[in-house]
Amino acid sequence: MLRWKYSRPLLVAVTLIFALLPFIGNNPVTNPGLQQTMAVAFLYGALALTYDLLFGFTGLLSFGHALYFASGIYVTAILINTYNWNFYLAVLAAIIFTSILAALTGAASLRTTGITFAMVTLAFGQAGHVIITRDFGGLTHGDNGLPINADRIPSFFIGVVNTKFLYLLALGILVFIYLAAWWITESSAGRVFAALRDNEQRVSVLGLNPNRFKLLSFVLSAALAAFIGAGMLVVSGGGSPRFASSETTIALLLMVILGGPVTRWGAVLGGILYSVLGTRLNSLSQGSTFDSLPTFIKGPLSEPAFTLGMIFILIVMFAPGGISGAYYRARFKYLNKGK
Repeated sequence: MLRWKYSRPLLVAVTLIFALLPFIGNNPVTNPGLQQTMAVAFLYGALALTYDLLFGFTGLLSFGHALYFASGIYVTAILINTYNWNFYLAVLAAIIFTSILAALTGAASLRTTGITFAMVTLAFGQAGHVIITRDFGGLTHGDNGLPINADRIPSFFIGVVNTKFLYLLALGILVFIYLAAWWITESSAGRVFAALRDNEQRVSVLGLNPNRFKLLSFVLSAALAAFIGAGMLVVSGGGSPRFASSETTIALLLMVILGGPVTRWGAVLGGILYSVLGTRLNSLSQGSTFDSLPTFIKGPLSEPAFTLGMIFILIVMFAPGGISGAYYRARFKYLNKGK
């Protein structure tokens, strides 16, 4: 891919602008409601990037990635609520637990390949979802969700007036995940991940064990997802079974395809757009925005899933490679226009 020498300064500038917006003037981001929406969107952008590390960079189609995201949420909450752990120690323990869980489930899943691998990861993900919803051991509170004990988390994250700090927390997590993904994908291990995606047989010929590197990618993406889960716990105020559902993983796949795989920023942009659009469309469907439209139009538009699905279809048809793919193709044509 072509590299733009101003890309890094631009990313830094955009990050600083987003970080300052809650404190500047009377712009929309000073509104606590939008700050909450953007905080969730930042976390989903980061989560989409961890999925892209697995799917885009390594070529592993997993339908169980939500399990590790939910593990970060629930293990942190359980350690804080039930065992009175310190917040930061609970987050660290949740990441370690999730890494071990990913190593075990990943090792079992990687005994298969292709669509069978995807189905096995789906089975593990569904098992985790069942454990959460059935409330085995009385720790997860089932469908009622698991609210976090607010007394055990930093006080500057509590209350509507402090929503801007949740916004900054989510933005900080997104920046950290982006830098971690950049470091991983640019490392020697990251180059092996890309080689596995392109031609696994060549990796074997070079004397490397493909499954070891696949498992490394699996565990790293899961550990990062658990870290994001701990952030989501604070931002959303608790855990919910929907975080562990297969629908969440499918949404992550759509986010990556929407933004474009293997570009890092594409996955982040896809995650943010998908989350914001989903929230906004839900608000519109519950209001009177579509009331004046004919029934055959109002019906489909009042379902956010329909609109998101149509956007996804249009992206696949007219912008293969997602938003980032369209951008790189347009830039390539522009740079070669005068040659």
